[in-house]
Amino acid sequence: MASLRYRKDSIFLDYTHKGKRQRVSIDLKDTPRNRKVAETKLALVNAALDSEKIGLGTFDIYEIFPYMKQKSEELAEKSKSENFDDLFKKWVEIKINIAKNTRRTIMSFHKNHISPYIGHKKPCDITDQDIIMIYTILKTKNRNVVINKKMRDTRSFIRHLIDEGQMAKDPFKNIKPLRNEKVDINPFNKEELGLLFEGFRVYYPYYSNFVAFLAFTGCRPNETVGLKWKHIDWENKKVLIREGYVLGESTLLKTDSSVRDIDMTPAIERTLIDQRAQCGEDNNSFVFINNFNRRICWESFRTKFQRVLKKQEIAPRPAYQLRHTFASMALKAGEDPTWVSKTLGHSNLKTTLTVYNRFIPAFNNSDGNKINNIFQGL
Repeated sequence: MASLRYRKDSIFLDYTHKGKRQRVSIDLKDTPRNRKVAETKLALVNAALDSEKIGLGTFDIYEIFPYMKQKSEELAEKSKSENFDDLFKKWVEIKINIAKNTRRTIMSFHKNHISPYIGHKKPCDITDQDIIMIYTILKTKNRNVVINKKMRDTRSFIRHLIDEGQMAKDPFKNIKPLRNEKVDINPFNKEELGLLFEGFRVYYPYYSNFVAFLAFTGCRPNETVGLKWKHIDWENKKVLIREGYVLGESTLLKTDSSVRDIDMTPAIERTLIDQRAQCGEDNNSFVFINNFNRRICWESFRTKFQRVLKKQEIAPRPAYQLRHTFASMALKAGEDPTWVSKTLGHSNLKTTLTVYNRFIPAFNNSDGNKINNIFQGL
């Protein structure tokens, strides 16, 4: 039996003929009127399939959708001249619901990790072995969770090609997403944090307030790098997180929850006052700048960060652990998890509780003791 599928303002028809599943676009927008037209076409397809089964004719999809023959021929001809790279680039360019920096990130990953292996191929020539090879290479240097996230766009694009009739088989069909491994966070303790601050004051003083701000706020790297003085609300003691800095330019934040107002705690206020005294305050300038009066470069900072860890004899770990350090210390101190979640810019409390549950005092106690005291003796 054939069936209809409605997706992204379009109508598709799925059917099985001679043991092969087929999917075609009805070439109509998804409206109430067009759904009725599609249902009529669906009935004709089912009738034609049933007739062929009992020997009353040969099923021909083009008899029901005459325009599809010409379209199929046009697409086949087009596929001969355009390779996977050409089509992927066009697909990304017409996606209107993604930020500019996201578009650049997608294209960068494709250029470095997809294009060298299948970019030159015609879509119809790509096999599951090509995809397996890409996964195998990616696994040598990336965690499973990163690979799954990065390959999501390639999967989505291939589904698009299949829907458009430019690919007959899905090379991802028998390839499941990799199992995400659990990775424990490794925040700094108070002693390590003190040594880290001391190291930056000695070796890279222009970066010392930058490091302190990351630890005191839990902000993401791009949010801290892109922070401007116009977003420091001294009167109401708030730090307004409104934009980030990615791939060489200021950009809007990806999610609604990322746009937030952070309480200016005394530690944050001291850090910002010191930074203002050191570098001055210009509304349109970045809060954190280096000794050349330029915006701090995260890539350059990461190198300096590892050097300081080594000099201070602190166990090596990524600078991103400063975000985890804020969250773990705040929760261990008894701060409200909801406030911590909002400060971090998490979309929901569940994310915060899942990542940091071992640092919440109530979670570290022997669960059930309090209720057991009530039940004891009953």
